[in-house]
Amino acid sequence: MKTLLYLFFGLVLLIGLGACENDLQEMQIDHQSNFLDAKNNSKMLGYDEWGFNFEAQHFKGYLINMILADPAFQTMPHYRNHLYTGQGQEFWDMLMNTYGYFDQIMPGFLLDCELRSKWNDGIMDKNGVYPQTWVDSNGIISFKYSMTDENGKRWSHFRKLVSSRSTDELVDGFWFNEDGQEIGFESYWWPTLIVVQVNNTGNPPSIFYNDYIAPYGQGYGHY
Repeated sequence: MKTLLYLFFGLVLLIGLGACENDLQEMQIDHQSNFLDAKNNSKMLGYDEWGFNFEAQHFKGYLINMILADPAFQTMPHYRNHLYTGQGQEFWDMLMNTYGYFDQIMPGFLLDCELRSKWNDGIMDKNGVYPQTWVDSNGIISFKYSMTDENGKRWSHFRKLVSSRSTDELVDGFWFNEDGQEIGFESYWWPTLIVVQVNNTGNPPSIFYNDYIAPYGQGYGHY
């Protein structure tokens, strides 16, 4: 089992980070069962203060704000209680003092990391509600992380994931379709999503995936 899971999107997020054994077992959210009840969720239009535009199915803002406001975290104490606007280390210290688990969700050195994400109804609908499962949902989501490092150098990490089909098979960390073609690799935190594309610029932190292009192709029409 990998050691210390760092979360990316609820969705997300999906930073695809490595982990330490058992530290998060009690804190892990079941992303296939902790879903919002659509009946209790009014329609949300435009960008909210955290950076979500549920109607447009888009997020732009700080990575940490996605984690603070993603509906996947609705049952956790930090959900929509704080907003990061560039306060720096004092904000991180406040989160850690208030929610001792927060560095197991996201490493502190990504505090100023920016994120853009786009998804379709197969991942989360326009009311901010997740489906009961992503399998066979025709879901697709992309993330682009970017940040200036301590040396003033800019880096970015782009990732695209698609939902798996019930006919797909996971073998040694790679997904194959029913014809035996490699269609992507395993996303640890979201085991029913498949990473089909990764593109890096500059020098992203080593916690991010290396460049990858699925042999089967990256266009959603393939899946």
